[in-house]
Amino acid sequence: MVRRLGPRWVLWRAGYALRSHSGLLKRRFRPVDFDSVRLADLVRDGTPTTPPAYREFRTRSPVRFPFTPGNPPTAASLESVLTRTGRDRLLAVADDYCRGHFLYYSRHVHDLGRPVDWLLNPFTGGRHEARVHWCDYPLFSQAAGDIKDVWEPSRFACTFWLVRAYALTRNERYPRAFWEMFESWCRANPPHRGPNWKSGQETALRSLAWCFALYGFWNSPATTAERVVSMVRMLALHADRVARNIGFAVSQKNNHALSEAVGILTVGLLFPELKDSCRWLRTGRRVLEREVHRQIYDDGSYVQQSMNYHRVMLHDCLWAIRLAELNGQPLSEALIDRVAKAGQFLFQMLDADSGGVPNYGANDGALVLPLTSCDYVDYRPTVQVAMRQATGGCALPEGPWDEMALWLYGSREANRADATAGSSRFDAGGYYTLRGPDSWCMIRCHRYRDRPGHVDPLHVDLWYKGVNVLGDSGTYKYFVPDDPAFERYYQDIGSHNTIEIDGRGPLDRASRFLWLPWPGARCLDFGRDSFRGEHYGYARPPWNVVHRRTVRRMDDRAWEVVDELQGGAEHHVCLRWQLADGAFRRDAGGDRVEVDLSCGTALLSFDKPAGIVVAVHRGVRRPDKVCGWTSEYYGECSPRPTVELSGRSTLPVRLVTRISLRDT
Repeated sequence: MVRRLGPRWVLWRAGYALRSHSGLLKRRFRPVDFDSVRLADLVRDGTPTTPPAYREFRTRSPVRFPFTPGNPPTAASLESVLTRTGRDRLLAVADDYCRGHFLYYSRHVHDLGRPVDWLLNPFTGGRHEARVHWCDYPLFSQAAGDIKDVWEPSRFACTFWLVRAYALTRNERYPRAFWEMFESWCRANPPHRGPNWKSGQETALRSLAWCFALYGFWNSPATTAERVVSMVRMLALHADRVARNIGFAVSQKNNHALSEAVGILTVGLLFPELKDSCRWLRTGRRVLEREVHRQIYDDGSYVQQSMNYHRVMLHDCLWAIRLAELNGQPLSEALIDRVAKAGQFLFQMLDADSGGVPNYGANDGALVLPLTSCDYVDYRPTVQVAMRQATGGCALPEGPWDEMALWLYGSREANRADATAGSSRFDAGGYYTLRGPDSWCMIRCHRYRDRPGHVDPLHVDLWYKGVNVLGDSGTYKYFVPDDPAFERYYQDIGSHNTIEIDGRGPLDRASRFLWLPWPGARCLDFGRDSFRGEHYGYARPPWNVVHRRTVRRMDDRAWEVVDELQGGAEHHVCLRWQLADGAFRRDAGGDRVEVDLSCGTALLSFDKPAGIVVAVHRGVRRPDKVCGWTSEYYGECSPRPTVELSGRSTLPVRLVTRISLRDT
């Protein structure tokens, strides 16, 4: 761990643990009675502090937001973007929130009641409590379940749906519902107590949503002067909580630092009358500039090796770039250039027919800016805005994914960008794509520079006419206390399209989010229609095996994957292909598997040595074997056929897989 993460990191984390266990950290964040927090103690001299005067002061503030207070995009402009389906979904989700029915991870709906029960885990029925200081609050509890399940509604993603519905209809039930939820949250979550103060990132993302609500609902009668003051008081507490502990987020070496930096930058920019606004703004800018440079690689790929976390990073950064630009304090050109590269990377990973991307890496349901009615797995809204920021033009044709640009830029109109997705290589991150007119694939061949989340060397994703024919299995949940084998399955090698040797992956799980060691790999050859690379995860005792993989696009409906295992001795070999779900068939000889797709069929045929047998598993969940599962949405799993070629063989071994794609 010292070698991989560095002695400074280890020393800092050791010091943090000491401060936490000794009570020093707790004394730094003393719980307070929210009602005792006065606006007069938070603002600069000369700022009016009575609610009516302060509201008038805010009305005249020169601070700029993507839209002026109370003037979000017009109903006509929204109608021009929304499809009938999108409009119906927007109003259905917003109406659900008004009834206390919360959307979790863009997929599940649970009733939290009115007033909202902010401490309930509806997936398990477990309850959290808000008496314990956040420093002492456990992240993982057998009784309460996955802490993300209580964090999710407290991110206030509901805000974006309610503001969008209000802009479309001007129905006052939406701002009334928001303010009722805000006030009940404040009552149920006293400052610095309970699970919803535990994470600085959650605190920061909640701040973004509340700022969006304040501007979106400004002209509503429900937005009283007293409520405006109450929100600003709570935003100040949130910014203070984040700013004074942001070092821990930085030590996590992931998107937490970005989200927290954007959170305090946002409050610092939008509320300059607060005494600490300059400090928050200065800290937010400094951390954001440094972390963007560290977390976004030179080729635009992302440190966390996850498509969804790549989107989280882009939402954070695009929000910050826009706010800073509007307020005459633009972020550096170096940062903007890195974010532009990150947008172009995601464009190359996009399946334009479906809006999908490989379900690769950690996928925890996070969606920072739900500013369209497009499905969670549709990345076109993010790609469209990111490419607009990068190039000044739209890379995709017009569609419902343009609504996000409407909210951030005030218009969906933009020039057409000169951007084409084609075969591409991203050596820093270890991503390679081969593209034809209707089919394309992504290959992972990566030397880990930062901690891996999944064990997936030389994984291959294959798409055909919008269908993810061979795909990654996703994440499911981070904490499955009643079935740890099922939890581990999604992260370990068995849920990816690659080879496992001797019944285990080449990495060991050192902690819930850390695998060791970090193996290397290299691309040996890359062309428009072919890739060849090898990884060294197994190139150590007890295996001493190198896995080399060649991927060829023979034509747009024919692909070939050649796997070679170089080494000696006898090993148990298992090659897996995770198929899109559909009716499947094996031929009598067992060397061909066909699966029905919405766009046609995929036929897999194999050349293999004697002793390697072909089997197909779907939805196996036993203590001794988990196989044939996928998870597109956090907390949801579904079965799918998985082909296994397995058996004992003396190395070297060569396996050939041919994939033929046919229309219906």
